[in-house]
Amino acid sequence: MSDYIFLLESRLNPDQVQALAQVQQAATHAQLRLYLAGGAIRDLLSGSKIRDLDFCVEGPALKIVKQLDSRLFEIVSTDPARQSAEVVFGGRATIEIAMCRRETYSKAGAKPEIERSTIQDDLRRRDFSVNALALSLNPASRGLLLDPTNGLADIERKELRSLNTSSFYEEPVRMLRLVRLAARLGYSLEERTKSQLASALEAGMADRIPARARFTELRKLAEEMDSAGAVKALTHHELLGVFAPHLAKKLDLPLLARLDKARPAVEEAGVPVNSLGPFLYCLTRKLSGAERNALKTRTGMKASEASGWTGLEAEARALQKLLTGKIAQHSKLYKILAGQDPAVALFLLAFAPVSGVRDKIKTYFTVIYPLARAVTDAEVEQKAGLKRTSPKFAAAREAYVAALVDKKPEKVEVPPPKVEAPTKAPTPEVSRVRGR
Repeated sequence: MSDYIFLLESRLNPDQVQALAQVQQAATHAQLRLYLAGGAIRDLLSGSKIRDLDFCVEGPALKIVKQLDSRLFEIVSTDPARQSAEVVFGGRATIEIAMCRRETYSKAGAKPEIERSTIQDDLRRRDFSVNALALSLNPASRGLLLDPTNGLADIERKELRSLNTSSFYEEPVRMLRLVRLAARLGYSLEERTKSQLASALEAGMADRIPARARFTELRKLAEEMDSAGAVKALTHHELLGVFAPHLAKKLDLPLLARLDKARPAVEEAGVPVNSLGPFLYCLTRKLSGAERNALKTRTGMKASEASGWTGLEAEARALQKLLTGKIAQHSKLYKILAGQDPAVALFLLAFAPVSGVRDKIKTYFTVIYPLARAVTDAEVEQKAGLKRTSPKFAAAREAYVAALVDKKPEKVEVPPPKVEAPTKAPTPEVSRVRGR
């Protein structure tokens, strides 16, 4: 096995490992060449957390999606033109499966003409060199790193470099992506790329970013662990107005920083959470109602996508009421929070005025949820003597988890350290020196 493959598998969470295995198996069955590309390889080589898995296929990629076990994933969206699909495995692994392609733009900001191509062409059409990396998942070359634009050297230099002089004109949303990635990774902008960004801004290309592309970037911002830092960087480059004209003047960065401070507890627990609602609440706290509506319009935000933001305060008050007061057993706390939107719990962890409520939520994320998630169906089958196909299995699992989280950790008796009787030190000989 290649060192890259070993490193990759050691860095993925269990859902990502399952997704990787499933997609490879499906590609083999469909007899299509498969690669893992883009941000996952960048993060693998830079030591960052691997967030999403982007698979590239030399051929009809949707054929692979049809080969996947439908019980293990949910399709979020598909694009027949690009032969691509966004899929979620197990609640925690977001992946994209897409056809390797070449894109040709007739004019700035226009939709590209798409043509099936090779992995090398696909990597060269990308935005930045650090994203133009791929790892072969094919039997004959498994683990081979593809780096046609020298992106590995840019990772070592911690520098973002655009691959095309017209990159920000072809896809203006890349300006937002550039600044967001630089803030997250702590990378600098290569001098020529910096000049290209300035020229595109001066030419007004930010105004040509499509509404749904703006929304996608807004959602990506919400997922940043340091969202306050990313927003500050966009403000510095005068790009925050893409979302709402007066947003930069009405920011509350300390509020965003408080939300960011609460994120690690949820992230480390592995709880899948859509943090768009809490993020937008903090980002737009000082905007008027009309200005918030303008933001929805400028990003093409659907009512269903905005509901986690507009209804957040009411949901938070309801959950806070359930958590106020004494909750004697962990199983009761688990029952309350397991049935709630994790985004609301995250919001309360950051902003609940009652410390007891914050403490209960923290206990759920750091202690209770990890214990419950570790329970396997096989373990329940063994303990309850039921098959998972039994109609009683769900209730048995719930009872087993409740008993587990309520179980007090066993005290480990540590014997007192053995104290040995001090040994008498030998009396040093004292030399007597006669004075002369």
